[in-house]
Amino acid sequence: MKINFIGIGEAFDENRINTCIFIEDASLLIDCGYSAVQRIWKEDLHNKINTIFISHFHADHTFGLPALLVRYYEEKRETPLTILGAKGIEKYIRNITELGYPNRIDNLGFRLTFQEINSDSSVNLESAALTFAKADHIDSSFAIRIKKDSKSIVYSGDSGYCTEIVELAKDTDILIHESYTSQKDKEAKDLKKHSSFLSCGLCAANSACKTLALVHILRTSCDNNAIEQEVRQAYRGTLLIPKEGEELEV
Repeated sequence: MKINFIGIGEAFDENRINTCIFIEDASLLIDCGYSAVQRIWKEDLHNKINTIFISHFHADHTFGLPALLVRYYEEKRETPLTILGAKGIEKYIRNITELGYPNRIDNLGFRLTFQEINSDSSVNLESAALTFAKADHIDSSFAIRIKKDSKSIVYSGDSGYCTEIVELAKDTDILIHESYTSQKDKEAKDLKKHSSFLSCGLCAANSACKTLALVHILRTSCDNNAIEQEVRQAYRGTLLIPKEGEELEV
């Protein structure tokens, strides 16, 4: 399976696009923040997207959707599009799209459907199987596992360390984990709903994943040597800090 790291940034990084990932073999876009849409078109990925998974209802993971949908309308998309997310996903997306582009979401020119997911859900698409686990961030937060043949990818979304993600990521080929800041900074700021580099290492070690990829790193915490040093306190497997636009074959 091919992964395209469209964006790897956190909410307010002026130099990095919001974390946004495309899984080509599943035609699956994961999250769509306000700075992601231009890169989706620049990378010529827009016509490859058939399903979008929203990890949680925060702006840096969702506010690109109104622009994405309306540009699809302008370019006369005909292919159906499905958006997956937690309970309330349809109401949430309808609300933010209506604020940005009134009276448009019901007149896009293509079929838009919504599917609510929870920890017990399973979804099959493009010969890939999707399963989910509750993440520790906000009520709407879920992690996702994408499995095709013998390969699998897990994306945590924003989350503190939690056993549900450890279980979802058991023996996965790559765990893509939100990795906000150092353990020292996390404790100083009492960031219980985000992961430190150390807690990402612990999640990777306890899940026995083959590769750990870190995304959503705080704009002031981007010293790769310091990040690796902290992760290595817990995890000895392959560590990746992807660059924006980087592609990876699993």
